[in-house]
Amino acid sequence: MTINASVGELVQIQFPVFDVDGITPVTGLVDGDFGKMLLVGNVVAGPTMTISEVAATGRYVMEFTPNADGLWYAEVETPIEDIFADQVEVGPLPDDVIASIVEGVWSEVLAGTYAVSSAGWRLARADDNAQALSDALIMGVFTATGGTSADLETDASKVTGFYDGLTVVVRNAAGNVSRHIVTYEQTDGVFNFGDDELPFTPAVGDEVIVLGVLGKVACENPDMLERLVEIWQRLGLDPDNPLCIKKTTHTSNGWELTHSTVGDKIIVQRSDT
Repeated sequence: MTINASVGELVQIQFPVFDVDGITPVTGLVDGDFGKMLLVGNVVAGPTMTISEVAATGRYVMEFTPNADGLWYAEVETPIEDIFADQVEVGPLPDDVIASIVEGVWSEVLAGTYAVSSAGWRLARADDNAQALSDALIMGVFTATGGTSADLETDASKVTGFYDGLTVVVRNAAGNVSRHIVTYEQTDGVFNFGDDELPFTPAVGDEVIVLGVLGKVACENPDMLERLVEIWQRLGLDPDNPLCIKKTTHTSNGWELTHSTVGDKIIVQRSDT
């Protein structure tokens, strides 16, 4: 039988010791009474194996802590000259994997307003030059500080060119619109849209969402847009104004009508002013 374990994890394997009749348990043996062999990849391993009895039962436990990946072989020879052996398949330490996910993937809470008991998180980068998991969905959420319909100024501070080729969503009172980022400049955190200008002049305080590669594809692919909106709503990031939705409001004679367009669906909400 092969046991699975991790580097740095204490391995404990029980085995019985019987007298020459093969029935009577032998009790009272100590570590020095056993012959021991510990191999990894057919090479003698460095860690020490110790053996101790489980109470006075004639059952014993071999213990060792593997310090490397690979197939380990543990063998014990009893004073009765019986041999007990087992194999242990050793892999990476799970704690290291968990830590790398926590520290390397979900790195910080995004600024912004979210529903109760929810939050937006940024996928982390290894560094400013390496494309890491941050290219998955959301790169960052920023605030508009000015600009024109063609050149949006924000509080983004990454180096020039950092967001080139991605997609930005601008959430304005006139509606939520996504645009391709032709160029990004660090000074004033400017996003340039080339000829594909915004249908409005951004207002100071507008929320600006930069999407990573998957988010960019989703927003620019009609077949995936509706799925992204549903995910955004289910995450509780903004249930009233989901990502990539266009919303317009009209007021007349004491009534306010809000038209929301999501993919090929139109939702109309009426309320008293």
